[in-house]
Amino acid sequence: MEIIEETKYWNKPLETMPQKELQKIQLKKLQYQINYAYHNTRYYKKSFQEAGITPEDIKTLDDFKKVPMLYKDDLRADRAKTGDPFGGILAVPYEKIRIINASTGTTGVPSVFAYTYDDQLQGVEQEVRIKWSRGYRPGTKIYSTGFRWHGYVQLAYPGGDLLGFHSITETGYPLPNLSQKHVIAIKYFKPEVLAGPILTLYSIVEAAKTLKEDLKQILKDTKVIDTGYGDIVTMAIKKRLESETGIPPERIFDFGGVADPLWYFGDCPSHMGVHSCDDLFLLDIMDEETHEVLPEGERGEIVISNLFAEATPIFKWGSEDTGYIERDVCECGRTHSRVHFLGRAAFAANIKGRKVFPSELENILGDIPGFTEYFTVLKYSKDAMDELRMKMAVNREKIKDMGAFVAEVKRRIKEHLKADSDVTIVESVSELPFVGHKTIKLLDLTKEKK
Repeated sequence: MEIIEETKYWNKPLETMPQKELQKIQLKKLQYQINYAYHNTRYYKKSFQEAGITPEDIKTLDDFKKVPMLYKDDLRADRAKTGDPFGGILAVPYEKIRIINASTGTTGVPSVFAYTYDDQLQGVEQEVRIKWSRGYRPGTKIYSTGFRWHGYVQLAYPGGDLLGFHSITETGYPLPNLSQKHVIAIKYFKPEVLAGPILTLYSIVEAAKTLKEDLKQILKDTKVIDTGYGDIVTMAIKKRLESETGIPPERIFDFGGVADPLWYFGDCPSHMGVHSCDDLFLLDIMDEETHEVLPEGERGEIVISNLFAEATPIFKWGSEDTGYIERDVCECGRTHSRVHFLGRAAFAANIKGRKVFPSELENILGDIPGFTEYFTVLKYSKDAMDELRMKMAVNREKIKDMGAFVAEVKRRIKEHLKADSDVTIVESVSELPFVGHKTIKLLDLTKEKK
């Protein structure tokens, strides 16, 4: 999987195009999409009319600020009122739809979106570019654990087929009866790439121990781990995977996406943030309260506009994720936006007026022997909290003294966050709350109070 300089890009002219030229493409596509959505969807026509604008008012990218934001709750409200599962944004007749899918519902009731055949082709382009940038080539052997229920996987597998991967796919999530199957299958398939959500990979690690198999030996032919799938791949996660698999952090890649606008991303071998495709999406970082566009490098809400969707057009989609964008040229030579995720805004804890994200806690605590990424922070007040309260599952085999472990966790939180903490160690991961394959990182206890 060595990347040869002459063939390092899937589409070199487009992937290395200067930002000013990309912005011209974005404006042209954006104007078309706005006009298309206005005339073909109930929701956008109403939304624009209420804002007092028409598609003709969007003459520049700066004019885009006039367009209203769109959130999941807007579509949920429309769905509850009208019974329309798409919340008023479906722009094609049902017979033209190729795929209907739903988000994971991480922050509430899942939203529903659709692909036409052309949508799928455009979306797959993201997958192909990302995988190609990592050196995946025709014949690369991939073992993937994703199920097609997630919007991303609908693009991942066709992308792999287009590139000509040799793959075992759709092999299942970390149920007890599947985890051991993974170990056995990987042992004999000998993949170059092991792909799957973090939770699944950890389940494979534990299954190998149960089977008394040497996972590092089993993965001796594996060159890359492809993970994330909605969870931020912190250095703490990479270090833990390295200790269990022998694969170093520089060969562990981050991948994920926001299903509703069909936006997907991943890092290249430079690991300088996750790449987006600026010819297919317009990204902004906005202030969470005022929705003003923030300067490059400042943290705020990641806002996504799809520039190609035919079935369910989406623009100014408030992702509810916090991060920042860089648009300088990456070390790999690509000129498109790179995003750095801090986490879902709903999962940030307000500690003494400061927003603390789970990814920050992982980086603070990640190198303590026995720490795992399985933890839940408890929100016990609607106002700023004086102390951080959390429950966590740990790797007891690596902890000699539990009291000393907890003391070190508290010391680091005090040092980095200037706050006291209350840390509870649970007996097993199953005692923590989950949604789908993700640990709920912030549990809002204030909603339970009468």
